[in-house]
Amino acid sequence: MERRRHPRQFIERSESEEYLHKAAWSVVNRQLRRAEKKRRGALYDDLVAMVFAFHSIEGYLNFVGEKIAPDLWKNEKHEFGNDLYKKLKAICERCEIDPPEKSKCPYSTIEALKDLRNKMTHPKTHRAKEETKFTDGQEPEIFSPTHLETLVSHEKALLARDDVRKIADLIHPAARGRFPDSGLGSDPFDGITSMRNSSTSLLSDDP
Repeated sequence: MERRRHPRQFIERSESEEYLHKAAWSVVNRQLRRAEKKRRGALYDDLVAMVFAFHSIEGYLNFVGEKIAPDLWKNEKHEFGNDLYKKLKAICERCEIDPPEKSKCPYSTIEALKDLRNKMTHPKTHRAKEETKFTDGQEPEIFSPTHLETLVSHEKALLARDDVRKIADLIHPAARGRFPDSGLGSDPFDGITSMRNSSTSLLSDDP
């Protein structure tokens, strides 16, 4: 009797990278386009754009750091804690460029975005007391701008996008020049969003 042949078994091994900072950047641009298309309720689109602008630069710095300074990013929390500027300085040192000044644009915008991100990640009730003096016939407005409206606007959202891009565009060519084989890609935020390598081998054969 002919022996029954079993299908051969294979195994695939793969490694992949997905660049979530690029996904965050797509959110920024999508929300800005939405805010410009429909201004009614656009405060919330601008809010999302600003929060994700911070996610974009935070993710980008981690992406670059893991590529060009794996010794530091191996113990990221120990090396940097929650200090994003320390990460930026470390990357700039490896790239042999001067970091942006912490107290000036574009980096001061990043600090404001971080504060906004933290407020929305750990939201608390905002309480305020006001006292307004006015003359008869010039009563103050019943509704003053909300706290959120003092933090978020379309102009601030556009500035967030532009300043995040400025920092990334400062780092990226320098990093690629110093570390040409690090796989950084041609652009900080555009281009492929993931990559995958795989190999297949025979697991077993017919006895």
